[in-house]
Amino acid sequence: MILQLSHIVENLAQVSGVKAIALGGSQSRGEADAHSDFDFGVYYAGTLDAAALQECLKSLDDGHRDNLLNPPGEWGPWINGGGWLTVEGVPVDVLLRDIERVEEVVADCIAGRVTIDYQSGHPFGFTNTIYAAETHYCQPLWQDDSLPLERLKSLLYSRGKYSPAMREVMVRKFLWEAWFSLACGRKAALKGDINYAMGSAFRSVCAWVEVIYALNDSYLMNEKGSLSRIEHLDRKPTEMQTRVHTAYGLFAAGKGQQAYEIMDELHAEIEGLTGETEPVVTKIR
Repeated sequence: MILQLSHIVENLAQVSGVKAIALGGSQSRGEADAHSDFDFGVYYAGTLDAAALQECLKSLDDGHRDNLLNPPGEWGPWINGGGWLTVEGVPVDVLLRDIERVEEVVADCIAGRVTIDYQSGHPFGFTNTIYAAETHYCQPLWQDDSLPLERLKSLLYSRGKYSPAMREVMVRKFLWEAWFSLACGRKAALKGDINYAMGSAFRSVCAWVEVIYALNDSYLMNEKGSLSRIEHLDRKPTEMQTRVHTAYGLFAAGKGQQAYEIMDELHAEIEGLTGETEPVVTKIR
């Protein structure tokens, strides 16, 4: 079934405070399959008419359910609220974004001010660069005369396709994060504390992914599917996903020493991609 985007956009655009609507997620990145949902970014400024938005979501939803709207702040400091609908039998996510905050965050990113915070639904954490990735990938479907999405995209690309300052900080910050997580989990892995060791390994892998995407001037949206998509990038370790999965299996089997041999090799290779000359992994054994 083909979702009628225009019907959704026309209804959302009538809500007071809404300034732009964009298609996001896998649909905007060209990675969607038959099971993918549709993500709509609803950008607002000033006072958003929450009551009108709730009624709009109810009218669009196949079941015309009440209380679909999660207002700004209810899903945490970064997700910003929205609703999960079913429209014409298709799962639809409506995600709210405060234009002024997005603009501030994008400016921080291109200046190299990168942050990461705890956020439900993001097991590694919510990096502020996700707002930059959303801006990069989003496909504008409607915007008012102020053209806020065009303004955001122009700001993001003001220093080229990918800000050199953001790249430098991403590589340095998350290479250190990977090293530190490996160091913290090593003794736990050798003692058989699989839960802690696996958590540390996961953080290392996610940090590596951040580094590799930055080295390739590629915007990373979130953790989902990010490891497998590394195979499509130019600068990367060989067979990274296969090696990570093998290490995970060894951790689960209680073979921490063998798992760390793989993890150490991967870290050294990724350090080599960055131009670092001193092998960080060996520093605090």
